[in-house]
Amino acid sequence: MRILNSPSLKPLLIYCFFALMISHVSDAQSFKDLFISKDDGAVDMSEFLNSNTGFLPVPIIITEPAVGYGGGLALAYFHKNKKAENDGPKGLSPTVSFAAGAYTSNETWFIGGGHQGSYLNDRIRYLGVLAYISPNLTFYGAGFDRLKNEYKFNMKGFFTLQELLYRVKKEIPLFVGLNYLYFNNDIVFKTGIDIPELEELEFNTNTAGINAVFLYDGRDNSLTPNKGIKTVFEIGAFNEAFGGDNNYGNLDSRTYYYTPVNEKVFSGYRLQVASKWGDVPFYELPFISLRGIPALRYQNENVYTLETEWRWNFLKRWSVVGFVGAGEALQDYGDVFQDIKVAGGTGFRYFLAKQYGLHAGIDIARGPEIWAWNLTIGSNWAR
Repeated sequence: MRILNSPSLKPLLIYCFFALMISHVSDAQSFKDLFISKDDGAVDMSEFLNSNTGFLPVPIIITEPAVGYGGGLALAYFHKNKKAENDGPKGLSPTVSFAAGAYTSNETWFIGGGHQGSYLNDRIRYLGVLAYISPNLTFYGAGFDRLKNEYKFNMKGFFTLQELLYRVKKEIPLFVGLNYLYFNNDIVFKTGIDIPELEELEFNTNTAGINAVFLYDGRDNSLTPNKGIKTVFEIGAFNEAFGGDNNYGNLDSRTYYYTPVNEKVFSGYRLQVASKWGDVPFYELPFISLRGIPALRYQNENVYTLETEWRWNFLKRWSVVGFVGAGEALQDYGDVFQDIKVAGGTGFRYFLAKQYGLHAGIDIARGPEIWAWNLTIGSNWAR
């Protein structure tokens, strides 16, 4: 879920933070104490996030080609982390509460909030999201051989995701658990038929499912990792018994591997495989997710994606990144290597909060059809 004002200035992102936060600095703690690192004199937000005031107003800049340009605001509260104050997180997942809202040029909007928590010394992890969303998207006919055009549609409704994970053994970062997803969805589908009674199709459908989740998280940091591996395997069912209207199966496997090349260069690798089978709604079909490719552009019942990203810390807290990926949307895995899509690009990062290992910056990417740019806070491979 990425702009230098000039090479000699801090990122515009940081100035946006300060403009929103400066009024919250208490008399007991000066601006310098909260936002300037004692180690190197650079801008750093670690002490602010560890303070009693530690919420982070994050400007949302939306550049996703599928919904157009837009923006909004997220307020993230970092619950005070004694471990981070003393010796850094060492892989400890941060506990954050957040609220957010945004609007885009094609009239997509959302409002909502949630909580990501790590408890009992990271023995239990919880993620909860509640939102009301209204995206305007494009369907390209995946799964329907006779549909060759682009079809606009709107989805509007209440969405929630609830996930609870338990660490199997204290010394091993292996978690098992469940998640539940529900979306009460009103859809308006543009048919392209130039007859008033047939221009739009309107219907309501509920999506609801439960997945078993298996997570191994051996990364050194959950925000911007430098080394380690994270792998997630989800398998489950969407069913009328859980509150939905369609019965179909779901499998999603995601693996991220990070390794330092030397003290200045860090590399990462991503492999994702997603499949759905049964009575799958068109908007639930997996799609290729790469920077430079609009969401839902390449969909089918089966999708695989590979991507690599390299980061070079060339000057103090500044880094440049390069990335490239490839993916394919398939009706059957027997058709593999027939229609591969490639996207890649470059960008920069600034080491924004040293104690949390948090980097932020901008990416510019090119896909098979378009250019795109993205604001990145933390890792692009967040979930």
